[in-house]
Amino acid sequence: MDKVFIKGLEVDAVIGVYDWEKQVRQPLVFDLEMAWNIRVAAQTDDLMHALNYQAVAEFVERFVREQHFQLLESLLDRLADSLMQEFGMPWLSIQVEKPAVVPQARAVGLRIERGDEF
Repeated sequence: MDKVFIKGLEVDAVIGVYDWEKQVRQPLVFDLEMAWNIRVAAQTDDLMHALNYQAVAEFVERFVREQHFQLLESLLDRLADSLMQEFGMPWLSIQVEKPAVVPQARAVGLRIERGDEF
């Protein structure tokens, strides 16, 4: 299985457990890796058969901006389910970074994988 990826997708979100976090938008940075068989797209040179990374990026942006979560864990779990349902990908990995939250670190975050291994 081939992989399509998006790296460094920055989306402003309302996320956090503290009161001040619920009042402001904070940047989140996403890296996505998605399993997709590219053979038909490669043979036909037709976007209709490809995993459209622009559509995926727009979906992520819309999902993150319209939802409000306290935890990155909740956000990523629901985002992964929604992406797999919307685009029909058999596997994906999503990493998210929340910059400048812990003063001693550049960023905090997590990575999850969902779907069947290939």
